[in-house]
Formats: sequence, C-alpha cells, structure tokens
Amino acid sequence: MSLAQAPVAFERIQAAGHIEPVQETVDLVFASDDRYVRFTAVTLASILKNYSGSAPIRVFILIDKLLPEAERAKLEALRSIREFSLHEIPVDARLFANIKTSEGISIATYYRLLMHKLLPADARKVLYLDSDLIIRKSIDELFSVPFDGALFAGVEDTISRTYNAKFGLAESAKHVNAGVLLVNVDLMRAIGFSELVERYLESNRYRLVLGDQQILTELFFGSIKYVPVKWNVHGSMFKTDWVEKVAGVENYMNQGEATAAISDPAIIHYTLKRKPWMSLEHARAEEWFVYLALTPYALEIEKPEKPEEAPSGKPKQTNKKSAPEKMTLGRFLTVIVPATLVSFTRIRKTRLAVGKLERRLDALEKKKPQTAPPADRGVTLKNILVSRSANAPAAFSARAMIESLPANSVIMSNVHKKDMEGGYAENIKTITKTGNFFYFTDRLPDAVFLLSQRIEQDMFWSCVDTAYLYDLPLYFTEVALFGAFASYFDPDATLNERRALGFMIDDLGYYFDARQPSRIERTLNKSDFVLSEQESRRARAVINRICAEGITKYNKYVVGPEFEIEPNAVLVIDQKKGDASIQFAGANDFSFHRMLDAAVEENPGRPVYFKRHPDSIQRNMNSYRNRNINEITVLPDDVTIGSVIDRCDKIYTVSSQVGFEGLMREKEVVTFGAPFYSGWGLTDDRGTVQRRTQRRTVEELFHVACINQSVYLNPDTGKLIEIEELIDIILQMRADNAARRT
Repeated sequence: MSLAQAPVAFERIQAAGHIEPVQETVDLVFASDDRYVRFTAVTLASILKNYSGSAPIRVFILIDKLLPEAERAKLEALRSIREFSLHEIPVDARLFANIKTSEGISIATYYRLLMHKLLPADARKVLYLDSDLIIRKSIDELFSVPFDGALFAGVEDTISRTYNAKFGLAESAKHVNAGVLLVNVDLMRAIGFSELVERYLESNRYRLVLGDQQILTELFFGSIKYVPVKWNVHGSMFKTDWVEKVAGVENYMNQGEATAAISDPAIIHYTLKRKPWMSLEHARAEEWFVYLALTPYALEIEKPEKPEEAPSGKPKQTNKKSAPEKMTLGRFLTVIVPATLVSFTRIRKTRLAVGKLERRLDALEKKKPQTAPPADRGVTLKNILVSRSANAPAAFSARAMIESLPANSVIMSNVHKKDMEGGYAENIKTITKTGNFFYFTDRLPDAVFLLSQRIEQDMFWSCVDTAYLYDLPLYFTEVALFGAFASYFDPDATLNERRALGFMIDDLGYYFDARQPSRIERTLNKSDFVLSEQESRRARAVINRICAEGITKYNKYVVGPEFEIEPNAVLVIDQKKGDASIQFAGANDFSFHRMLDAAVEENPGRPVYFKRHPDSIQRNMNSYRNRNINEITVLPDDVTIGSVIDRCDKIYTVSSQVGFEGLMREKEVVTFGAPFYSGWGLTDDRGTVQRRTQRRTVEELFHVACINQSVYLNPDTGKLIEIEELIDIILQMRADNAARRT
C-alpha cells in the first residue's frame, strides 16, 4: 500500500495523548442486515446466556435500513434470557460504494468505520462483534481490558505475518482479526478518524482484499493492542496440528496460550467459509446450535447433516475368525478338479482372443493416416491478432482507454493472485479503477487484460479465446519502460518499491513481440504519422531529464561502487536466460553467442564489458556470458547499468531496453534481435523486421511508447499522472530508500 497516511495517523494519535475511556454500560456493536440478523441473534443469545456482570448491556446494530417489525421483535424476545437495550442505527454507506466485497466479507463490515459518528456521545468505548461467533464466557471480562493508549484491541490474526507481507508492512506489525474488536471510540473522535479513512480509500479502495481489517491494520498498526487468544479462537485453530504448524510460525502467538485457548475458548469465531448453518465440518459447529435453540429462529434454520467420516481404507476386522471350510475327498473330486479344468480352458481361449485382437489393431494402425502435427501456438496467436487488428481503430491512447473504462469493471486476466495481491501488478487495479481484476471462467468479462505473454499457459489462451470469440476488448499490458523502481525478486526492497508505478498498454499486441505488429509498430510505420513541434519538444525534454537523473528500468539500482571504464568502451547487455521475450524478438541462445563474438571481432583493441541482467542477479540465475572469451570483462554485479552506460560509446544487445536507453543518449546501438526500437534507421540491425519501412527519430519512438502508450500512477493519491511527475516520485523514492539504508 501507500504508507503516506499511516504517519499522519500516528502523529494524530500521539497528539491526542493517553485516552482511556470509562463508562457504566457494556456497549456491543454489530453490523448486520435483514438477511444476516438471524445469525446476529445467535451471537447475542450466547452473550446474554453467559453474562455474569452487573453493568447494563446496550446493543447497537449498524444496518443499511431499519429491520422489519417481525425481525426486531425476534431480537427483543432475547430479553427472556437477560435484559438489554436494543438500538438500530441506519447507516449511509456511500463512503464505501464501489469497494469490492468477497465471500465472507459484506459491505456491512465497513459500517463500523463510521461508529464514532453514529453512536451516542456516551458510548465512549465499544466491543464490535461479527455475527458468526458464539461467546462462552462473560463478555464484561473482555470489555474491561484497558487500551493503554491504543485505538483498538483484539486477538492477533492467525496468519498475521502472511497478511503483513502482502500489505507491505513489517512482519511484526500488530494485526488483529477484526471480528472481535475493542474500540476506543473517544480516541477515534479525537483524531479525525473519518478523514484518515477517506484519504486512505482515495488511493487504496480498489486493492482491498481483506475488508476493513486491511484498512485498520495498514493505517493503525502502531496503535493496536493484543488481548488473550481465548477471546477470538478463529480460522483453522481447531485443526489437530494447528498449534505445532502455525502458532509462532505464521504469527507471534505463544503455543502454550494457543493450546489453552483452543481447549477452552471464550469466543469461538467461525471464520471459515462453511459456517455452522451451512455445514457441520467445523470441529465446534454443534455448539452453535445450542445457542440457536435459545432464539426465535430455531425452527427457521435447519441443521445440516453431519458429514460422513472418511473411510479408513482398510476392511473392517472382526474379533471372531471364521473357520475354514473342511476339505473332503469327495469335494476335491467333484468341485475343485472340474473348476480347475474349466479355468485352464477359459484362460487358453482368452489368450487366443487377445492375440487375434492385437493382430487386427496392428493392421489398422498401419493403414491409419499419420496425424498432422499440432498447430504452432505462435502461428495461432498471430492469426488471431492479425484478424482482430483489421477492425481496430485508427488510433489508440492508453490513458484515454483507461479513463473511459467504467469503474468496477469486471476484468479477466491471466495474472496470478500473488502478483495482484501484494505483488508487482497490484497498482493496475487502481489504474483501472476496479478490484474485479483476476482470472475467472464463470462469466463474460467487460474486458480482457493480458499481463504476460506466456503462450504455454492455459490461462493465457483462455483469456485470448474469450476476447476473440466474444469480440471483447483485449489489452496487452506490461510494466512501462521507466515504470518500475525495484525488481520484484529483490528481498531488500519494500513492497511499495517492488510494485510497478506505470504500465504500457497496447490494443494490438505486445510491443516486444515482433511476430506481428503492435500498436506501437503500426503507429510508427504510418507514413502520415508526425509529432507536433510541442510533442517533439516535450519528448526531448523528458528524454534529457531521464538521462540526467539516471532513470532506467529498475530505478533503485543506479548507485553502486565506482568501476573504472576505459575510453571507447563497448557494452554488451545480458538478458534473462530463456526469457520468452527473446524468442518474441526473433532471437535465441545462438543470437547471444553471435553478439558476444561480434562485439570482440568488430572492435579490435577496444575494451568490451558485459553487464548481467538485474533479475539474473537477484534470482542467482545463469546468464549469457561466455567465460572463455578473454577479451570480455564481466562487470561486478553491484556495478549498476546507470553508472556505466554514459561512459560507453557502443552498445550490443539482442532486444534489451538498455539499447533504447543507449539511443536516448545518442550511443551507437547494435541489435541481434528485433526489439521495438530497431528497424527505424536508428540502430545497426543484424536481424530485421521487413514490415518496418519508415525512418523515425528517438523522440517519435519515445513519445509513442512512453507517453501515448503508457499510463502512470501516483500511489499516494491513486490518481493518474504524466511521466514528468513519475520522475519526481522515483527521485523521492530513491531519497527515501537511501535514508532507510543509512
């Protein structure tokens, strides 16, 4: 996430001072609706049944509309267990409009973020409770826990470390399961809580995957207090080996405390998808029905059938062994001998029949025509893309397309969950204004976005087929040329640093795939395409600034140890070995061998340097360097491309972006593949794309690829920005990174 709001929250909490609210009532808050109130009733019944305190209980239900009289009457009937007062509070939830919800997380869960405004002034502290739990101890014990200056108190989530990594927080950041949450309402009111949440949602609403628990954690992890585990035994904690495998491993729970809590929980929280009213799979599901029986809903909710026990896989054994049947001579002669002779006869007939069948199959196989080889996937893809391009619009702007995309569109993509939730691609959700950006096959999408060209991947072809067969918009999306800060494989980078800040979007094909024209190629290849004087000046100004500031593909790695580069140097650029983009550029492993040989043979007496690819360095992968060529010096891995590119006169590459950066610096560039910047008269090309017939300037290439075909995001505001502002953000990230390391 963008952590810009978190420091503001910390400062306000500190400025508010130590606020410890005291009140004479036990105030409970639920967020519900007329469909879920029956389950709320069960939770409330368990509270009333086990309450041994003396303070009056007030129950506040945050709800989108007032309950029908019949439903309210059923809740009021619970007074037969213990007296309490019931207060319905209608909620205007427009603040949370267009926030993605998921199974198990409804829009009602966000209502508690407004409780400081909605509750009466004398509600100074409250206990928020989900409706999928039962309380087995007196709730006043939890309600009386002091805040010690914290804003929230609750039980640590069972997989807090996993969630914190996904959210870009420190592994040890306080992270509670928000289904049982003690809330310091006085402190909420003192810090301008609503404004903080609104500012957070401006830049993060489309990346929410864990409801308001994610909001509370990311904004207020520094003002959370843990309470004993017994007050929210949730998730998979009741599984036999949970303590051994999870406690203290995926969280910071004490194993002894966790064991005791599971043995005698104060609160059982049914957080798994299969709630007790759906299934009895949960180890403590039966107990929920004990409290259901105390409510007027007992006859309305049918108890599911108990799941059958899994078979052991072994036949049942009986204690009594059956005695073998006694064998007599008469039985042997009249039963065993004839049966044996019949068996031998049948075996012989079976063998003859099998032999005859095998001979027939052999004969058929010889007559059968040879099956044609399967179609090449690259050919299939080209046919699809070329046919689609015939009806494509004359012009395309990535930003115009994004701005015309309706908010909360349903987008099908071949992206992996790990890349979208806390991964390098997460910002694409904010750019496209939707949290509905994932792979699915159960409906038709509004648009299809490919985030990688993995032609051996089933997800890729499912996306292509869906767009092709149903004439849906199809966009080829890749991290923008200057839109990344750190490699996603860098373990020392923060999540914000690994997350892409910009994407290049093409409606015809990937810019790096020379096998068919992309929108970039089509635009540059049009004889009537020309930049205006203003566009040309802008492109040159941005190019000059990129070169001056050392902006590159991965902008974290520009400062490194000084390495002496001899005059008239030649730089040879590595790429990720086996990367599909090499094949798409019409190259292969042999292309790198040719390039290495040519760099030496064509530059006698000149120093030749080889620079490994950052991803190969971060992942400790092999590269295309050849240690047997003594004339080539392999640069140390910690020497950055930004520190050497300006001091080299000539660059050899297959299809790396570094070649384009060399052109921006007016270097001589030799290509051994067909990158998007080759074939326009700017490079010495050893591979050609005969479709490219126009002569172009560096400014034209840059404007099309980096301005017209790319979109950029300010992660702190969630707003689209121009590339000039992106450079400012990258420079600030460099400064922040340097400060963190010193």
